[in-house]
Amino acid sequence: MKSGRRGDGVARQGAISSVVRRLEERLGHRGISIGELMHALEGKGHAAILAILAMPFCFPVQIPGLSTPFGIVLIFTGLRISFGQAPWLPGWLLVRKISPSTTEGLLEGLRKLAVPAEKILHPRLSILCRNIFLLRMHGLLVAFLAILLALPLPIPFSNLLAAIPILLVALALLEDDGFFMIAGYLAAVPCILFFGALYLLGPKAVSEIWSWIRHFWA
Repeated sequence: MKSGRRGDGVARQGAISSVVRRLEERLGHRGISIGELMHALEGKGHAAILAILAMPFCFPVQIPGLSTPFGIVLIFTGLRISFGQAPWLPGWLLVRKISPSTTEGLLEGLRKLAVPAEKILHPRLSILCRNIFLLRMHGLLVAFLAILLALPLPIPFSNLLAAIPILLVALALLEDDGFFMIAGYLAAVPCILFFGALYLLGPKAVSEIWSWIRHFWA
């Protein structure tokens, strides 16, 4: 399976920047549907889809109303990676609209990500990104994290905890960078611990603990 690898444009040569330009040329500054977004990314592979849809949740100030539809797309994409299949989404999800302000926020976030990411990404420990068995694991991890991302929780930064490891896995697949893949799995640990505590203790207790941690580090 070739999910956004060198044939799709390597990161050091501007893979993320080229995606931004492609989206700007095809979509402009109007509202779009998820189907139009997927069409604009045609040929860019699973990794580009993961990076673009996870990225909006990796900033402290997030765009409301995206976690559930984008999370569902990420679940499908993770499962398609796991089973070695091409990108696909059901029709009812493809017609879901994304507002003009959200579209612009998405593009702006990609611009901010492009420069630093393209400077440090390069092939290393590539077996971690190419091995078929490991790819199945990566896809299942993404799908699991995407389920957590899609949950409509009122707790600040809960989406960020799930999105960061997805983004790291996506960047690893873009450039066969095993170092970033390891970072993605390490970043998934606090996410799993957080949602495990949420399940065991309940939203109110976790929200209070989270507020205390934020106050402690402020």
